[in-house]
Amino acid sequence: MKVTFICHSSFCVELKKSVLVFDYYGEGRIPEVPAGCSVFFLNSHSHQDHFKREILKLREQYPEAEYILSRDVRLRPEEKGEWIHSVKAREEYEIKGLRIRTLRSTDQGVAFVVEAEGKRIYHAGDLNWWHWEGEDKAWNNNMAANYKREVDRLSGQYFDAAFVPLDPRLSDACSLGLRYFLEQTDAEHVFPMHFWGDYEVCRRIRKEKDLQGMLEHVHPVEYQGQEWELC
Repeated sequence: MKVTFICHSSFCVELKKSVLVFDYYGEGRIPEVPAGCSVFFLNSHSHQDHFKREILKLREQYPEAEYILSRDVRLRPEEKGEWIHSVKAREEYEIKGLRIRTLRSTDQGVAFVVEAEGKRIYHAGDLNWWHWEGEDKAWNNNMAANYKREVDRLSGQYFDAAFVPLDPRLSDACSLGLRYFLEQTDAEHVFPMHFWGDYEVCRRIRKEKDLQGMLEHVHPVEYQGQEWELC
């Protein structure tokens, strides 16, 4: 399994027969797809940093590509086709050899749990513990409860790869969601995302007292196009 960081929350996961492209919105470069591999675009919601309709034109480049889009992504009649699959939260799907389970985002859309070729992959989309300075205390408490409720659905589960937000705009609270995910799950390889080009945040969290001893499986992301060859 090979993982490539494309941009922001977009990663490419290359398996033996399938290439999964998460939350691609046109920024960054998709790695070359090996001959004979099926291509799947999975977009967690319609925010412009997770989806732009221009990516639908990529089917000209990848004629057999399948699109798995959160239901909040609204398509024009001429854009719809049997290769586009609309998914909603807290459902399970089987699509062209992929087993997909969705969670409900704490922002918009879904998070993905994907099983393919014996691998289990988690991509959070915007499912995160959003704790904003200056926000009403009740709002932040409700957000914490909602996030924990969704991640608890993954409690004790193993993932070969997981992609989890680490948003520096949250200041000292930016690692709350990552930490809770690490506490609740068994993930072999974890990749921070949604850090708005602030690669330094991946290094800063290694100094956090509450994360000591928890980051063994967390890979710092350092640049677009970075690749990891995993088992």
